[in-house]
Amino acid sequence: MNETITKNITQICLIVFSVVLGLYLSERIEDNKNKKEAKKLMSKIKSELNNNIKLLDEWVPYHRDIVKKLDSLAKDENFVADFIADKSILYSAFSKNTIMGEWLSNDAWEIAKSHPLIVNFDYDELFVLSRVYKQQNSAFESFPNLVEILLSPDLNSKAHARTNLVLIKDRLDDISMRELQLISYYKEAENILKYQSN
Repeated sequence: MNETITKNITQICLIVFSVVLGLYLSERIEDNKNKKEAKKLMSKIKSELNNNIKLLDEWVPYHRDIVKKLDSLAKDENFVADFIADKSILYSAFSKNTIMGEWLSNDAWEIAKSHPLIVNFDYDELFVLSRVYKQQNSAFESFPNLVEILLSPDLNSKAHARTNLVLIKDRLDDISMRELQLISYYKEAENILKYQSN
């Protein structure tokens, strides 16, 4: 009888141990899977940031150049007179025929924010990414005002032509300064994300 009790207790212990071990291994496997998925998610964010840096490296010098051109053109009486006669002459300051081409992306970050795997990100990573994307959003707050000026019916009216040229220059100057700040945020994020991945 003692032998049967010992045998049953041993079997119960083995069953409990097997269940606990199975649960532990299952949890470890799930954790490893989540960490791999979180790494993929972070990789997509890093790729998005790299693409955004490349875009800014292209657009910032262009925007600075337009600001300089508009600054001198707003003071040029002949240009202002030509602008009053034909508003399309303004676009001669835009060598790319546009103020902004491709926009900065935030898709990977938006997906990450709503994904449960974000809990696997390091606090410093989340903090710097939050700051970067907040700055990215604010970098182009002046853009709707700029577009509004460009589309206004009195853009090149005699009474507003010079003022509008200065306003366009000022809005674009504000955008380009925010872009420069954003580049510094990107660099900071790049350094922290590299450090965290090591």
